[in-house]
Amino acid sequence: MKPEDDPEARIRQLEQPLADYGAVELGTSQPPTNDYPTSALPPPVYGPPHQPPYPAQSPYSAPPFGVSFPPGPTKSGAPFGLIFGLIGVVVVVIVAGIGALVWTLSSATEEIAGRPGISIATGDDPRGGSVTIGPSRGAPTQLPDGEPPKVAVAPAGGHYSVSGVDENETIECNGSNISVSGVDNTVTLLGHCLSVTVSGVENQVTIDSVDQIGASGFDNQVIYHSGDPEVNATSRNTVTRG
Repeated sequence: MKPEDDPEARIRQLEQPLADYGAVELGTSQPPTNDYPTSALPPPVYGPPHQPPYPAQSPYSAPPFGVSFPPGPTKSGAPFGLIFGLIGVVVVVIVAGIGALVWTLSSATEEIAGRPGISIATGDDPRGGSVTIGPSRGAPTQLPDGEPPKVAVAPAGGHYSVSGVDENETIECNGSNISVSGVDNTVTLLGHCLSVTVSGVENQVTIDSVDQIGASGFDNQVIYHSGDPEVNATSRNTVTRG
C-alpha cells in the first residue's frame, strides 16, 4: 500500500500544521523553517471583561442599608374627637335655647289667656275673629270725683260674704252676719251687725257697731266704733276700738 493511501498517515499529515501552530502560540517550540519569509501573527484582541447583568429589582423593594428618606408631611389640625365634641355641644345649646323659647312663649300665652278682659268682635274680618283687651295692672280704677261709693245692703238677719283680692266694698249690715275673706280687701260696715267674721290675709274691716267679732288668718285688722262686742281673735290679727 502506498503511503498516500494510508488513512492514518493522511490524518497525521493533516494534524501536523495544527500542532505546529499551537506550539508557536504557546511558545514551547520553534516554528518550522520555511523557504519563504513569514511574519509574526498579531496578538489576539480581547474584548472588555464580561460583567454579569444586574439582577432585576422590584419597584417595591426595600432601600439599601444606610439610605434615609425625608419624613413625609404631617397633618396638622384639631383631632376628629374634639371636632365632634364641639358640634355636640353646639347642638345641645341650640336645642336648649329652642326649648326655653317655646316654654316662655307658652307661659306668656297662658298668662294672657287667664286674665279677664273685654272681647271685641271685628266685623271686617271675614273669619269673625275677636280681640281681647285685658285690664291694666298698673292703673287702679278710680271713681269720678263727687260720686259716692256704692253701698250694698245685706239681708236683714241673714248672711253676707265678701271675698276676693284687693276689693273695696261698703255694706249696710241691716242686723245680719258678715263674713270677710280673701287677700288685701277693704270693707266698711255701716249700721249694726250681729257678728263679723274675718279670715284670710291683710284684710281691713271697719265696723260701726257689732255684737261679736271673730278674726283668724294672718295680719287682719278690725276696728269697731261703738259697743262692747265679744272678741275672739288669733295672735296674728288685731281687733281694736277706734
